Amino acid sequence: MDEDQHANSGPSNKSPNQVPQKQKKKPRGPTKGIKSMPGVPRIIEWDHLDRPTGKWATDYKNHIGEISRAKVSILIRTWEDVSQGIKDTLWEDVKREFHITDETKKEVVLKSCDKRWREFKSRLTTGWIRGTRKRPKDEKMPYDLYSYITKDIWKEFVKIRTSEEAEEISEKARQSQSFNIYPHHMGQKSYAEMTSEWQRKGYIPSVSSSSEGSSASTISSSLPSRTCLWLLARSVPDEKGNPYLPDQGTQKVKENIDEWKRKQDEGEFVPKSARDDVLSRALGKTKEGRPLTFGGGVGIKAVWGTGERRSFRRYGDAEMEEMEARVTKRVKDETIQEMNSKMDAMVMEKFITFAKELGVQIPSQ
Repeated sequence: MDEDQHANSGPSNKSPNQVPQKQKKKPRGPTKGIKSMPGVPRIIEWDHLDRPTGKWATDYKNHIGEISRAKVSILIRTWEDVSQGIKDTLWEDVKREFHITDETKKEVVLKSCDKRWREFKSRLTTGWIRGTRKRPKDEKMPYDLYSYITKDIWKEFVKIRTSEEAEEISEKARQSQSFNIYPHHMGQKSYAEMTSEWQRKGYIPSVSSSSEGSSASTISSSLPSRTCLWLLARSVPDEKGNPYLPDQGTQKVKENIDEWKRKQDEGEFVPKSARDDVLSRALGKTKEGRPLTFGGGVGIKAVWGTGERRSFRRYGDAEMEEMEARVTKRVKDETIQEMNSKMDAMVMEKFITFAKELGVQIPSQ
């Protein structure tokens, strides 16, 4: 299903006869890490954006979360403060468990470890310190749930997370989150994982997979339109299993998408670049710095290349007048300096000629 088809037959923005009630989610507890399976070759697959896909993608994500929580102390402030020795240990563990032979994947793996570790600390804070997230009904404390967290570690962690500095960081995060007015409904799954699921359901076309290099490295390519992915991520299944947009704000975006698609089909809208597509026009001005529908770890350069990073500032009349005045003054000063230099040279030349006529010795210098 390409973008043209999806604009007409994608997630519905009309209320179905019956919309299934959302089931209450169980509070997130400790994730059990997967055990080593020497007899099973768990080979992780990667798409062209270095995102884990395939049969073992979920196990890969769970394993990374478990070893990151166990090996990196929650008392460490930032990922930059984690020692290189610990990072190397994490990489070697993941590389061994999932038969990764490409050393360039180390940065990708460690970024995932960083993300999972930060998410863990956030869940501890919202669940047991701020009380804004549901926690296990048995009211067990983190030092009862996790063997690598002691009572002393927990006390110190609470002290750190309730400090004035932590409160300022938390407030900035809340303000940033307030800009997310179109929340997705993918849960803990990533776009890469959901893409495979949507392909199985027939919402988007399947992609071709090809082996590259050794059997331990399978690369999938050719992703569908990001407009389609953006809408599917914000949909939920209705009673017939068809994708439905439950949020009014997202429904309005769907209407804008349909309108911009019509303009593109009729030639009224011609994209100026790869990122200037129907979705970007429908959403309007969004937060810059990362492309939508590719995941938090994927940058603009990886998706659209270096050329898409170029940006041009538009100046107002007052700024233009001030700039012109500065340029004019600079040109004037440089011109006067050049004229003075030429005049000094001319005067010196005349002086030397006159001195020679009088028979005065002029030093060679």
